[in-house]
Parts: sequence; structure tokens; C-alpha cells
Amino acid sequence: MAADNKKGTPGIDKNNKYDRQLRLWGDHGQAALETARVCLINASATGTEILKNLILPGIGSFTIVDGNKVQGEDVGNNFFLTADSVGKSRAQVTTELLSELNEDVSGDFLEEVGAHFLWILCL
Repeated sequence: MAADNKKGTPGIDKNNKYDRQLRLWGDHGQAALETARVCLINASATGTEILKNLILPGIGSFTIVDGNKVQGEDVGNNFFLTADSVGKSRAQVTTELLSELNEDVSGDFLEEVGAHFLWILCL
């Protein structure tokens, strides 16, 4: 179920990899970002794009909750899905592709309908 990546990229110094944001918010800001955990309910095109923008600078981890299968219209709307993805788990495919963007970020997914998942959390 998990699409975890190896922590750290061999040969790439974190100071070089995250140079832009280190200049912006310093070591303490980057440390806070690296401990952040994000949960995306429903892997829509908009949600996936926002999650991409959090993965690139190095959030700690993310989980995508989506019980839907990839459909043809998803391929046209979501940059991270291809025609080969049709019929597969949208949560799994999206997690795998987003995980490729940054090896320092671990990704996981749950194949649950978002509303059902939220209802369980509220109990």
C-alpha cells in the first residue's frame, strides 16, 4: 500500500537541494516543513497540483485518500495521470508518480471514499 521512497538522495547535499527555501525561511522553517504531514482527500487535479507544490520543497510525508479508479476524464484533467492509468486506483497511481518528485518525501495512500473516511475520523 505504501509508496515509500528511500530517505535522502545520495550525492545531493540538502543545503544545495533546498537552497531557495533555506534562503527564504531559514533552517528552522525547512525543519518545520520536513516534519509536516499532509493528507489529501480525493486526488483531483487541483489537489494533486497543490500537493506537488508541497512535495517539491520537501514536506515530511503525505497520504492520498481516494477510493475511485482513474477514468478517461481524469487523464485529460490531471497532469500526473496517463492513458495507461485508466482503470487503476487513482490514489495509488497518483501517490507513485508524486513520490518520484522528491526522494526525501514519503508517500502513502488509502483506497477509501473520502466522505466515508472523514466520517470515521469524526467518530
